[in-house]
Amino acid sequence: MELSWDGPDPKDRNGCPYSVNFDCKPAPSESLNSLESGRLLLSVDLRSTGVRSVAARLINNAKRQNLDKVQGDSRLKHQTLVSTELVQDRSQQNKWSGELSIPSSWIEGRTRTYERTGSSVPKSERNLFTLEITYRIGDDRTCTARFGSEDVFHWQARQEARM
Repeated sequence: MELSWDGPDPKDRNGCPYSVNFDCKPAPSESLNSLESGRLLLSVDLRSTGVRSVAARLINNAKRQNLDKVQGDSRLKHQTLVSTELVQDRSQQNKWSGELSIPSSWIEGRTRTYERTGSSVPKSERNLFTLEITYRIGDDRTCTARFGSEDVFHWQARQEARM
């Protein structure tokens, strides 16, 4: 059984009992190689030790919708998603961590750029990127929380309260 939802809190608590809380920050720019636009360091807290595995997937929605305009045969130029399996923290069984490497062929984001100079600023009022965090419980259940952002380097699990 596979269930998915938008945001940190699942709609079906019987099928997917755990909320997805995470911290995501860009890696220092000096650690990047020439094929990377950047790297995200991801730490997920599921507040449970009953999770068997956790994975993260980053999708470039803007590029996916404009693949017909991409020229050349390079796999890197056509890449619209990156993924990684997260590693469980040995000292805190409810925490998982990993890295997502953002290809150099991706646009960097709408309002804020982080790593490279000369990035293009897409014209859109929607989420240009989607971060999916999937956890597996038991042998037959996977639960996926989806988060959207206009900027590939800046993510948050919950909306900040406005004063």
